[in-house]
Amino acid sequence: MRQTFPSAIALVALSLLVFMAWMHPSVLDPGNVGWLLRGSDRGQAMIGLTAYLREGGPWPITHTPLLGAPDGTALLLTDSIPLLGIALKPFAGILPDQWQYVGPWFLLCLLLQVTFAWKLIRPHAPDALSAWLGTALLTALPVLINRWVHASLSSQWLILWALWLFLDRDRPRRPLWWALLLAVTALIHNYLLLMVAGIWASAVLRDFIQGPGRLRTAIVAAATMAMVVVSVATLGVFDLQFSSTGSYGAFPMAVDAWWNPANPSYTALLPSTPIDEGRGFEGLQYLGAGMLALVVLAIGRLVTAEGRATLPEPIAEMRWLLPAFAVLLLLAIGPQPLWRGDPLTTVMLPRAVTDLLDPIRAAGRLAWPVTYALALSAVLIACRMPRATLILGGALALQVIDLTPMFAAIRATTAPADERRIYVRTPDPRWKALVANAGSIDFEPPRVRADLPLMHEVTLRAILACRPVNFTYTARETPAAFARLATARASYLRGEIDPRRLYVLLGDRIPAALASRVRMLDGVAIIPASLASPPPACGKGR
Repeated sequence: MRQTFPSAIALVALSLLVFMAWMHPSVLDPGNVGWLLRGSDRGQAMIGLTAYLREGGPWPITHTPLLGAPDGTALLLTDSIPLLGIALKPFAGILPDQWQYVGPWFLLCLLLQVTFAWKLIRPHAPDALSAWLGTALLTALPVLINRWVHASLSSQWLILWALWLFLDRDRPRRPLWWALLLAVTALIHNYLLLMVAGIWASAVLRDFIQGPGRLRTAIVAAATMAMVVVSVATLGVFDLQFSSTGSYGAFPMAVDAWWNPANPSYTALLPSTPIDEGRGFEGLQYLGAGMLALVVLAIGRLVTAEGRATLPEPIAEMRWLLPAFAVLLLLAIGPQPLWRGDPLTTVMLPRAVTDLLDPIRAAGRLAWPVTYALALSAVLIACRMPRATLILGGALALQVIDLTPMFAAIRATTAPADERRIYVRTPDPRWKALVANAGSIDFEPPRVRADLPLMHEVTLRAILACRPVNFTYTARETPAAFARLATARASYLRGEIDPRRLYVLLGDRIPAALASRVRMLDGVAIIPASLASPPPACGKGR
């Protein structure tokens, strides 16, 4: 069904309404970078891309030597959306020194979320208004709104795109669409790639079993996977070995996650167990009161003969997703299933298994495709009911009332964007000369939790001066990086430092041998470089 101009306007309006409830509009200004330097993952994402555009390559390998020097860091490990790095690197020389993509990317994600939700619902809705209401419900889901920390993981429209390809009768047999989706997803986030790959594998399984050309299906699937491997190769991580944190199972999805927000401040209508940082963020799969009511109504509809007789075709087709969804749910729940905040049982996994699963330690998020499929099914069933518009409108009203505290709490995290201040912790103009005079910057101790806002400000100053930093906040560390940082740490504690480095002390104890060299600037303890370094050899666009 063709999308009319009024429908397009209505969808854009919906995207803007959700965005304004979610974030301050000031975050859309590309030159407004200060709000990202307050100590969150979204700030590190901006810093990662800035470093890559300043000095990175060879294109299209998304790796920069300025972060985690001298080893360097891949954009994938800073949540910086490698797809943007590849697209923007050829234009790095003409981009402003200080700019951010995070706010505009959040809005783009909403626009694409709304677009694919509409494409999934409109062919099965009785009218445009019902489709719009269903689209709003698939957009105002906590699993999306809660990802205010990660611009890359707000790209949940990729899941809807995959479901659209899976359910469309024509597109599943167009392998280039799947190859494009998988390649784009690989260059945005590896967790989303696992989710989308599960839906793609289900489509391959369905075509292999149902279709006449089994050999062709297998060949096309292999070619598609090869294309994805080529895409992943640009991430610059194939040759790296990462240390296991042994923390798989620490960030699970609770068994009751669909109706338990795990954060009392996020909901106005339903009870919640106390805040749990592990499952309350990564494992949050809460549907919201409106969507929950719709799911209960849809289940009630299915127990009737009329409901089963009018079951929408896409829901029957989604039975092919059940094997993949079972695997994703098993991984998401993990070895210690939780109910109302308490473990039901504990399965002791061998350390080898825990280490093997460490790349998906934030496993609770893996159930997002299941949550979206459940929500989509409820909306499609509601579209077949009498008075569908009234039912969907009532569900949306409940959803808005229930999630108003969640929207308000998350929107407050972007309030610094209205201040338009960049350097809050390091406003003194002398920082510029101190950074430029140093050959590199060393943070002591090299711990993220020591003072991430200060690290962000100094790191951005260093990147703009083309000076590398020894320690940066990444999703994974290699054994070599751990060893390098441990060696540098031991040297510092002995009072042995590099005279060409600027040392920024993050509230650390100061060795007696270095006490006389410590200076204070903006309340920050530093040891300036005692030997000046030559001008940097890097520059934008190289």
